[in-house]
Amino acid sequence: MDVKIKDLEKSQKQIEVQITKEEFAAFIDKAYQKAGANMQMKGFRKGSVPRNIIEDNIGKEGILVEAGDLAVQESYKKAVLENKLEPITPPEVKIKKIAIGSPLIYEANFSVLPKVDLPDYRKIAKKLSASWRREKPEIKEQEVEGTLKWIQRSRAKFTAKTGPAQNGDFVEIEYSSADIPEISKENMKKDAFILGEGHFIPGFEDVLIGMKAPEEKKNVKINIPKDHSFKKIAGCEVSFDIKLNSVQNVEFPEITDEFAKSVGNFENLQGLKNSIKQGILQEKELAEKQRIRNELLQEIANNSKLQVPDILVEREAKQMLDNFKKDVSSRMNISFEDYLKKMNKTEQDIKKMFLPQTKAKVKKFLVLKEIGKKENIEVSEQEVKEEMDKLGAVGAGVDLSQLKDYTREVIRTEKIFQTLENLTK
Repeated sequence: MDVKIKDLEKSQKQIEVQITKEEFAAFIDKAYQKAGANMQMKGFRKGSVPRNIIEDNIGKEGILVEAGDLAVQESYKKAVLENKLEPITPPEVKIKKIAIGSPLIYEANFSVLPKVDLPDYRKIAKKLSASWRREKPEIKEQEVEGTLKWIQRSRAKFTAKTGPAQNGDFVEIEYSSADIPEISKENMKKDAFILGEGHFIPGFEDVLIGMKAPEEKKNVKINIPKDHSFKKIAGCEVSFDIKLNSVQNVEFPEITDEFAKSVGNFENLQGLKNSIKQGILQEKELAEKQRIRNELLQEIANNSKLQVPDILVEREAKQMLDNFKKDVSSRMNISFEDYLKKMNKTEQDIKKMFLPQTKAKVKKFLVLKEIGKKENIEVSEQEVKEEMDKLGAVGAGVDLSQLKDYTREVIRTEKIFQTLENLTK
């Protein structure tokens, strides 16, 4: 097999592969075997159908096409590996010559990771390290109290209430508005929250006070603040139809030593507070570590020279858009289509909004990868295995090969950052 490599513009490569007639003959044999393996003909065992009968059924042209596919698949992988190419797109293959008893010649065009010209990243790391904070972050008492309150709320008890709704009650409602098509009577919305905590626009929760469940209804007009995010109704008077489905008393446990014991393996309340402090400390240290790493990588990327491939930017933008759709659905409890209507935008508008940060993210990824090459960062199979063992059992439907590749990249990234951090010591 002979391979010729040609550089094209915008980080593209073209390889011309020539497979000898002897090598191609082996692929033709494989094509006959593959075609005959599942062919059932009267008088012949499965898999033992003669070539002339196979040809009568699918033709020599069919055999040639199958042999060409097999040869291209195998030889392309081999050519890429042997020449240390890093394709980021599937190849566009053009067969130049194919015939039984002759060599096979084809061209394959594909995009590769671009050339990255790095600055003196060691010098940059040492320069930035002078401004990095080395002392432990401060833990404020209100942070601990805030976490305690969150734990307390998570253990609240709810009991049905027959009287009118008051601030502090947990309510379940349905609502619609003739002024807002997205929540018309046909698209009535449901929600549940603790009354009086500002879950809705100002004035909305006030009208619920005094209402009784089940199913008391009200029609109210509410003045929407001018700075409301939904521009279509900002500064307008909007009519709402509200139905109260249920009201529940909310009882929060008292924060005491007994409360601490019920939360976990703590002797008293102080033990729980100490654990919370430690958790907040670890979060802050991790956040600071990430901030430093982002600052360092950004500075190196700013001083690097490379062409960011459009295909990688497009892939990352699609991934960010998919994540955004899921976030809208779970956090705002509306469909992505309804969100677009509400914001008066198209899917392409949202995707376009992501492009600047997407391009920056891809650039940093390519820079980090190049540093890994320069520093000869490698990840062993044993390291991958040990990290995956920490994850425990893998769920059904998870692609094990993809998980291994992801784990390898996580380990490699950590090693690269550790190497950069060690340069500052």
